[in-house]
Amino acid sequence: MSTVLVGYIILVTASVMILVEGQFPKACVNMESLKRRECCPVPPGFKEPCGEDGSRGDCGEIIVRKWSATYDHFNTKHVLDDRHNWPRGVFERSCKCRANYAGYDCSKCKYGYHGKECNQRKVLVRKNFANLSPEEQDKYMMYINMSRFEESDYLLTTAFYQDIKETMNNGSDPILLFTNVSVHEFFVWLHYYTTNRNTVLPDRTQMPFMDFAHRGQGFLTWHRLYLLAWERALQDLSGDEDYAIPFWDWTASEKCEICSDKLLGNVSSSGDVAGKYFGNWLTICYPSGSIFTDSTKLCDPRVKTGKLKRSPVQRRHANGFNVAFPTRREVSFALRFETYDLPPFSTESSCSFRNLLEGYANTTSGYRLAPGFSAVHNIVHLALGGAMASVPAASNDPIFLLHHCFVDQIFEKWLRKFEKDASALSATEAPIGHNRGDVIVPMFPVYTHEELFSESFSFGYDFEGVDKDGKSPDDEAMEGSSLGRCPGSTVADRASAEDCIEWKIAVGILAGVVFALSIAITIVIVPRCKRKNRVSAKRDTASST
Repeated sequence: MSTVLVGYIILVTASVMILVEGQFPKACVNMESLKRRECCPVPPGFKEPCGEDGSRGDCGEIIVRKWSATYDHFNTKHVLDDRHNWPRGVFERSCKCRANYAGYDCSKCKYGYHGKECNQRKVLVRKNFANLSPEEQDKYMMYINMSRFEESDYLLTTAFYQDIKETMNNGSDPILLFTNVSVHEFFVWLHYYTTNRNTVLPDRTQMPFMDFAHRGQGFLTWHRLYLLAWERALQDLSGDEDYAIPFWDWTASEKCEICSDKLLGNVSSSGDVAGKYFGNWLTICYPSGSIFTDSTKLCDPRVKTGKLKRSPVQRRHANGFNVAFPTRREVSFALRFETYDLPPFSTESSCSFRNLLEGYANTTSGYRLAPGFSAVHNIVHLALGGAMASVPAASNDPIFLLHHCFVDQIFEKWLRKFEKDASALSATEAPIGHNRGDVIVPMFPVYTHEELFSESFSFGYDFEGVDKDGKSPDDEAMEGSSLGRCPGSTVADRASAEDCIEWKIAVGILAGVVFALSIAITIVIVPRCKRKNRVSAKRDTASST
């Protein structure tokens, strides 16, 4: 089993604007829109907001769930976190697109549709990177490299929502709080923004971190939307509308074979990634210095945080434990679990597919791992090291998308195998940002986890080598029925799994009490008995004389 006692560390502009999905559309970052708290721009070729004159959409209120005590993980201070209030901390109205239209101005098509009227279905195939021709492999790196120099159609902010509001209330133009970024910087920042950061309260004090993209049941749906958005951005900037992000099957790797000079880059003696596309590949939001220690400030995407680093050394030992890419056996084990997730729907969950795949559960027993141990998805990040081993900075590395595309493939196999729908997601028991109806922060226009919990065909893509039932040709050799120490993986067995967990906790508490009593007996009672015996012995001696 690939587990490790080391944390997945919490730690020239083009003239064409690339429309991606995330924070603040440029068309809405102006004093008028921000004061109205409305993002309903007029799309090109139309005269009305949201293309209403062409029946594409209209402007309406943004409806999001209200975080309250009805949620199991509710904390009153969480409502003060900027991410909790996305996007209503800035915009309360946005375009509501009709039919198959999409985008912040309804100028695009929904994922899986194309054509002038967005009425033509299209299914792209995401292929195994190892099976691509040298030209196709190079195309991936070429497109990713292009994204570093194409300007995004969105702006990022280095200020919290309250700062933006106060700036406007003071009569100043808040545009200075926003900054232009490349498409690549934009997506790296989005991943950073959602990850393990402390909640910053209005007085700039902090409370322990929350993660809106990891460590909970929304992990897979958040990254599914993230991949779709980045894939579309690559299609737009390259003009290649049929491009699909490939996946890297790390279960077939003993080392990072794709980490070469011509492809994903080799590693120099200093740990810097070097190769054809990496001459000046600089990172942003890497967790070092004040960026890591000061959560009262947002990462400034204009500040470069050094060269891209990696250390893909297999069989590396860390704190006495082995770091290696996960095996097919481990993935096969996770895919046996019919239950998507179990309470508390976090890193503490046992016997659930999601926590096994994310890497917080043991791939032999099915039970949650002790803090600091990792498996499956998490262990790949650790095995690659460098930026990939840091949650906020991981997407700086172009191997990130290939890795998560394979994680998405495993998720897809599970969806097809068990034919589950969004009812598998908890509505109120998961951590903030991970519940079924929670919006996927900070994507704009808004999507919920429920909307992304569907087979890939719904979003216009498929996976090479996966059939309609979620099977692949090499699955048969790994098939089995063992669920480790878990009682079962159906909904009917949820209580049993939770009882087992609670029983282990109870036994642990009892053992602790027994141990404490034994110490007390040793320290207090035994010496008293010895003193009492000595006194009695002296009395007996005195009486005999």
